[in-house]
Amino acid sequence: MIVIQVVPKAGVNAYTLLRAKVLHEAATWYFSNKAKTRLRHIQSAGHIEVANAGGVISAQVHPMDKRDHFYLAEKFMGRLVAWFEDELVAINVQFVAEETAARRKPTRKKAKKKKAKKRKASKRR
Repeated sequence: MIVIQVVPKAGVNAYTLLRAKVLHEAATWYFSNKAKTRLRHIQSAGHIEVANAGGVISAQVHPMDKRDHFYLAEKFMGRLVAWFEDELVAINVQFVAEETAARRKPTRKKAKKKKAKKRKASKRR
């Protein structure tokens, strides 16, 4: 996963700048949820999860296809530079290893349903 951190100049809130720009002026970017934390590009199926950390933007790239990883990161950083070049100090990129989700045991209710289904199927034979 790619994590992008956007650091603004002192006294500037990069998150509010981004949110206002996307809501009112952006032609190719839009928020896809009510909380306005999931940023999407019109030409990509993936999204960027955006969070505010005291005026600093923390963004995680979540592509639908592996090839969109680079595309979303490139488009996002390019837009940040084009829109906010004078207000930003740094754009940091981190490559974070994806955590594999541990398999959870099914709940008792689900396990009972599964057993009942198996018994029913074996009675039919």
